Amino acid sequence: MPLYTYSCEACGPFEGWNSMSEADQSACCPECAANAPREMAMPRLSTMNGTLRRALARSEGTASEPKVVSREHLAGCGCSLCGSRANKPAPIERRWSLGH
Repeated sequence: MPLYTYSCEACGPFEGWNSMSEADQSACCPECAANAPREMAMPRLSTMNGTLRRALARSEGTASEPKVVSREHLAGCGCSLCGSRANKPAPIERRWSLGH
């Protein structure tokens, strides 16, 4: 349901939610209850800053199909796939963690 701008002759402009099928109809003014016609308004596409717009576009693009990244492991990276840390004892400052 879009947000439309209406203009009351007595009270001035106000905004109201209305369904798209009733977009051409007037709305009731919340202050004086008079019928107010809908004003033509510019779309609010530029209210979002560029950084946020790019971040949302990136997240929408990866929502259904995540980007596949293939990268080789570095020597001694320590991940569970490489198993290079399996033979190393726990560091002294972490002996209390017991494998967590």
